[in-house]
Amino acid sequence: MGAWTERRLIEKIRKAGGGNGFGIVKSIGDDCCEVTASGSLLLSTDSLVEGVHFDSDFHPPHLLGRKSIAVNISDIAAMGGTPRFILLSLCLPAELEWDWISAWLDGVFEILDEYNCVLIGGDTVKAAELVIGVTVIGEPVAGGAVYRSGAAAGDTVWVTGPLGSAGGGLKLLTSGTVKSYPVGAPSRYDPLLRAHLDPVPLVSTGKKLAGCGFVTAMQDISDGIATDLAHICKASGVAAYIDRDLLPFLPELSDLALDLQLDPDALILSAGEDYQLVFTVKKGCEDEFVRQVCAEVPGLVRIGLVKTGEGVFLNNDGQCIDIRFQGYEH
Repeated sequence: MGAWTERRLIEKIRKAGGGNGFGIVKSIGDDCCEVTASGSLLLSTDSLVEGVHFDSDFHPPHLLGRKSIAVNISDIAAMGGTPRFILLSLCLPAELEWDWISAWLDGVFEILDEYNCVLIGGDTVKAAELVIGVTVIGEPVAGGAVYRSGAAAGDTVWVTGPLGSAGGGLKLLTSGTVKSYPVGAPSRYDPLLRAHLDPVPLVSTGKKLAGCGFVTAMQDISDGIATDLAHICKASGVAAYIDRDLLPFLPELSDLALDLQLDPDALILSAGEDYQLVFTVKKGCEDEFVRQVCAEVPGLVRIGLVKTGEGVFLNNDGQCIDIRFQGYEH
């Protein structure tokens, strides 16, 4: 028990992180880390702020540690890369309990081990609020990274799995229906709670999509399909038309929407934090993509079509609605 100290924190990080993994010349212990690289690198950074991006009242520290890394690894997955190294920048309140930060770090190191990724350095400072900053460094597949800017008219739009799950889990937690996770007995809403509290970055799937030769644009779904597909359309200079009846979602989401009187479409389109991948498949290659890729990667769903123009449009019962940038705003 007791509050954390910088020396105690750094010692725990030093013992669990660093090492002599892939490409590491010098890790934790000097002013800089040193790594080797044979080609281009993928780099992404993100910050998670208490009260904005997470609520420690219901987010267990171990799972928050995992999520802190997962959401950054997902950026590497979105470009078809492999995560290699992590840097952490931690702003921690002086009164924060050591047991909390220790459990958080255990979650961090657990997911790093799962993805063969290494913590190689960072910074810690005492601050008024809890802020977690993560930088991830990765490598693209041999054929190169997939960007948002490659979609063209005639391409088809796909997603890797169900939408709205994480948003449903968050609604469940903030409604007070579930006080903490895991709950004492298995809940029928466990898939939604898990989607929000412990998301899975789709590194293997992203690499297969990037390496198959059929995918023209891709990104992860962090702010909702309406916003994230709009990013692809804007970068590519095209429009996308998606069909409401084709959008995949878990049956538990429908049940939750009834229980809490929520709009399921709002969760599916705008809730965000699903960390599925949205991508486009090159015009004329859909049949070959289905034969070669869908057989190996279960759960891929075609949801729409890329056309000339701009924006993202939802076809719903004969109506065509502009839904671009209707997701989460940071």
